[in-house]
Amino acid sequence: MNKKIILICFSCFYVIYSVAQSQKLWTLDDCIAYALEHNLTQQNQVFSAEINEEQWEQAKRDLIPQIGVGLPSYSVSYGRRVDPITNTIVDTRYVSGVNGSLSTSIVLFETFKKWNTLTYKKIQFESSKQTVLQYKYDLAFKIMTLFNDVLFYKGNLEIVMEQQKINLLQYKLITAQEKLGLKAKADIYEIEASISSDELNVLQAKNRLKEAKLSLLQEMNLDKIDIELIVPTDDNVAFFETSFSIDKVFAKAQQFLPNVQISENNIKAAEKNLAITKATFYPKISFGASVNTGYSPNRVDSNGSQIEFWEQIKTNTNKYISLSLYIPVFGNGRTWSNTKIARLNLQKAKVQFKQQNQVVYKEIQKLIQKNEALLVEEQLNTKKLKHQELAMEIAQKKFKSNLITLYDLQTANNRYTKTKMEQLQIKTQLSIQKRTLDFYNGTFILPVDNEEN
Repeated sequence: MNKKIILICFSCFYVIYSVAQSQKLWTLDDCIAYALEHNLTQQNQVFSAEINEEQWEQAKRDLIPQIGVGLPSYSVSYGRRVDPITNTIVDTRYVSGVNGSLSTSIVLFETFKKWNTLTYKKIQFESSKQTVLQYKYDLAFKIMTLFNDVLFYKGNLEIVMEQQKINLLQYKLITAQEKLGLKAKADIYEIEASISSDELNVLQAKNRLKEAKLSLLQEMNLDKIDIELIVPTDDNVAFFETSFSIDKVFAKAQQFLPNVQISENNIKAAEKNLAITKATFYPKISFGASVNTGYSPNRVDSNGSQIEFWEQIKTNTNKYISLSLYIPVFGNGRTWSNTKIARLNLQKAKVQFKQQNQVVYKEIQKLIQKNEALLVEEQLNTKKLKHQELAMEIAQKKFKSNLITLYDLQTANNRYTKTKMEQLQIKTQLSIQKRTLDFYNGTFILPVDNEEN
């Protein structure tokens, strides 16, 4: 009996937990944080940055001398051959003995090519980090747009369902009045047509909402069939009453925008690449050292006795130190060509930097202009919405008193519905504007996924 009770309680708990999980309400920050954590393209960007970091670390290690060890070797062969130690011909079984070596080499002077390469790799790594950050911002704004699309289509569905509810009430009223002879049969047909149109509008609104949710779920890489969102508080008007200076916003944006930083790093990288290419015009000085020795059981002294191991190791030890100078004389014009290309790439990087700054400046101009226009539209449309609502209420009273036709009532109702749609669209755009201007002002912070959803 107790086991059954425990099993029932566990089942109830599991069902309640599953329902609670499926009905979780998602904020915009929740959606962005989840997408940043689970988006596959974002993960690839991180891997690319890690590859560039490792290449930078290897450039550091390239400054260290290379050391090679020839491990001791020992082999036995059969047949006639020349013993390299005794310079005599030996028959049948031959033991080559033990041979080993230790060597090192380093480039002493190469016109700072390795140092420039090290700096070049570091710049590439810094650019890859900025690329990751830029993709995070792009993904965040894509999620924000899809999030607001869901809210817009959800509000759109509520409006058309409210319209449907009003028409159904009108249908009941007109049907009752038609039975009393106060309304004509044509009014019944007209309101029935409106109800049919409402059903189609509701169906289309539901489908658009489902499509918007699906797009959001796919971009988040969230394995669910539905998602419920929390509507943010309406603080748009208070925010947008603040005026913005294009130059001030642009100055702030230049300090942190990843694309601008990448363009600036590209100039630095092109300068270092030019220095690396020029290094091939100058001489290169290299230093090397090596020590090797060997032992052979075939080596004997004048008495025919085998020379001892450690004596052979000491006797056969060879050491050398080398200092080499390489002077480039003629390279088929390739070095000149590579240098010319490097200079052109530097000029190209400078132009791209200016171009990127122009793109950002123009984008800020458009944002501020649109901000001012939306603020005025929101204020005017709010007044218009109040007037349309009042006009619809008056039209409903007049219709009940047979002072206007059903067509006049439907016209007033449609105007009110259209104005509500416009107001919803303006508020959605204002929400996007707020986040976008936050971004260019440097106050937008990427949310972090604190829990595994």
